[in-house]
Amino acid sequence: MEKIVLDSAIKFGAGRYRQDRNILKECGQEIRRFGKKAFVIAGPKAFDAVKEQLLLGFEAAGLDYVVEIYSGPCSFEAAEEYAGKCLAAGCDEVVGVGGGRIMDFSKAMAETAGLGTVNIPTSIATCAAFTAMSVMYTPEGAKKTCWRFEHEVDAVLVDMDVIAGCPVRYAAAGILDAMAKRIEIQNGKPVMTLEDNRFDLFTAFRMSEYTYDVLEQYGPQAVEDIRCHKVTKAVEDITFINIAVTGVIANITKSFSQSALGHMMYDGVRTFFTKEAEAALHGEIVAVALFAQLYYNQLEGEMEQLKRFMERLDMPLTLDALGVACNEENLGILEGYLIDSPYVGQDQESLRRLHGAMGMMGARM
Repeated sequence: MEKIVLDSAIKFGAGRYRQDRNILKECGQEIRRFGKKAFVIAGPKAFDAVKEQLLLGFEAAGLDYVVEIYSGPCSFEAAEEYAGKCLAAGCDEVVGVGGGRIMDFSKAMAETAGLGTVNIPTSIATCAAFTAMSVMYTPEGAKKTCWRFEHEVDAVLVDMDVIAGCPVRYAAAGILDAMAKRIEIQNGKPVMTLEDNRFDLFTAFRMSEYTYDVLEQYGPQAVEDIRCHKVTKAVEDITFINIAVTGVIANITKSFSQSALGHMMYDGVRTFFTKEAEAALHGEIVAVALFAQLYYNQLEGEMEQLKRFMERLDMPLTLDALGVACNEENLGILEGYLIDSPYVGQDQESLRRLHGAMGMMGARM
């Protein structure tokens, strides 16, 4: 079931973005801007972490609501089912509460129901709360397609006390997922120029250079502050970059070409090694794949610096660490998947570089 909408409009992200402490108490007022009855779709752990303050805010704002807890994949089938529940309950706005999977699911469910979305992310692991697309999976959890929407998210509301309480692993994964934009936009190119690229892609690239530099400089401090559950300037800065700025970068490119081999390998891992890598986070898989992307970009000289940075954040460095045995058979499966992607040229040089990149990963850096 392919649901891809392509038009010429650039949707930059969310109509409203708020990031501060004690935002949960004001979410009811924010949601009332868009509807009178909210259908809250939430992850179980995420909802437990926020429900007391969130629901008090709903009641103070006079917002009617229904809550559904969901822990499955973001699939078309589940979106149809929960959209039906939402409409049957008379709800007129969808509210997502949780991590990246729920953020994508809330958007897909709202699109299916013909309603708007307010997202309340509980971690900074991805920019999914902000983007005008959802990554769709089969009911079993294998990657299916990307569903690009005709409209932006109504609002993204980020409570910094919640973010400071999220596991550091999610923060580290989000930092690497955001940094990946700069490396992946360069797909196959050691140098980027405006003359050789579309204005939107080059603009996204220049933004990604800025985010990469800030994340590299302040990301480790933000992770340590989150480890101590402290809201600091570093945590605030990295949160804004991981969710909002990285979301804008993705949206400027309509989620095309801002991801390449890193995210394509993520799709391959989720498709062919669904159970083996089930415990691995999105950003962790993408980060490991960045070594192959750097090799393909002819930027092997950057690998050691990336490796040292990831070590500082206690990130996995190999496919083995993700749960996927890094043997010849599995590397061949992933290489074949990447060859069929739009990110690998079919000329001999491109294929040679891809094969070399996969061989490098098999060498267990």
